[in-house]
Amino acid sequence: MRPHAFAKPVKIAILGAFLALLGSQARAIVKFNDGHDEIFITGAAGIAYDSNIYADATATGDTLFNESLVIDYQRKAGLLGVNGNLGWSFGQFAHNSSENYADPHARAEITKGTGRTTGSLTLGAQRQSRTEYALNLRTVSYNYDAGLNVKYPIIERYSVSGQLGYNYQDYVNNPNLFDIRTYTAGGDLYYVYTSQRDILGGYRLRVTDTTNSTRSYDHAFTLGTTGKLLPKLNGTVRLGYQFRQTDRNNVDRQDKTFSAFTTNASATWTVSKRFTVTGIASRDFTTLATDTNVDNTAAALNASFATTARITLFGGAGIGHLRYLGTLSNGRRDTYVTGNLGTSYALNDHLKITLSGLWYKNWSKLDQADYVRRTISLLVTSRW
Repeated sequence: MRPHAFAKPVKIAILGAFLALLGSQARAIVKFNDGHDEIFITGAAGIAYDSNIYADATATGDTLFNESLVIDYQRKAGLLGVNGNLGWSFGQFAHNSSENYADPHARAEITKGTGRTTGSLTLGAQRQSRTEYALNLRTVSYNYDAGLNVKYPIIERYSVSGQLGYNYQDYVNNPNLFDIRTYTAGGDLYYVYTSQRDILGGYRLRVTDTTNSTRSYDHAFTLGTTGKLLPKLNGTVRLGYQFRQTDRNNVDRQDKTFSAFTTNASATWTVSKRFTVTGIASRDFTTLATDTNVDNTAAALNASFATTARITLFGGAGIGHLRYLGTLSNGRRDTYVTGNLGTSYALNDHLKITLSGLWYKNWSKLDQADYVRRTISLLVTSRW
């Protein structure tokens, strides 16, 4: 691919900068405007073995060398905060060199955390090379997104929030995949139940377009709570019902309606200052780049334990079920379980070494999607 022609000298510069970072102090590389504006640089280099780089029954394994460099800008002054980053990620496979990548990314965020109206505006763009479990192949895409979130108090106990979002996934190097545009709009009403917990209810409209002349409308109605759920347990839990109407204007002209319960929950249990456990659960409709609707249900539990000030152990387990919808899916159903273990060592504020491993098993009615995947990786990161 064209980016690899100039990737090597850039990567050499990254590695040189990274080695310099190891001896630096943990501080912003640049501070100005009385310390309100800061610039940080983060470098990383790693090696990983993946037993199944395409997430399919062929189980093609390979070793991956990866590097990255990110420049972060932060401003904390006045009513508005500004965060931005610009970076590049590189990967080289030992045997499957056609999957090598050089992926740039950029992101900007403006936040307002004080006053009656609070919220944030985000903009992002990135080139992404990744393994997609639901498609059972590696993909390359350019992803663009924008989001606006605002919250406004009506009276003492009531407040409202609104969300607008846009995402565009432009797939390249694969004519069998369709580009996806997603538009989101939603709102919530919050009621202060206690000083530590809010009750909320809301509605979300999501419109998904594909370049296969397909449009889907999702209507989701949810109720939930956010804040302190139980002693030492904090998070947000949403439950509700969702409808999806898919209009196909292509040759098959098959319009479909689907409905299901929906949830989005995340909670963290702070067992002690050193030990935390986080659980997440979700169920939602998604659209794949093959123009297939999927009812995706997932749950995971992750734990982190700091044995010392420098060493942290972490691990987790998850389970999920994917129900491929409509006649285009041929009745496909996938069920998976996954687990991960790892440890990180922080020599100081600007040097961290992480060793981790992952196991993933997928059962499917599609023979190609019945597989096991194992990965082990070593990553060295420095920030200053």
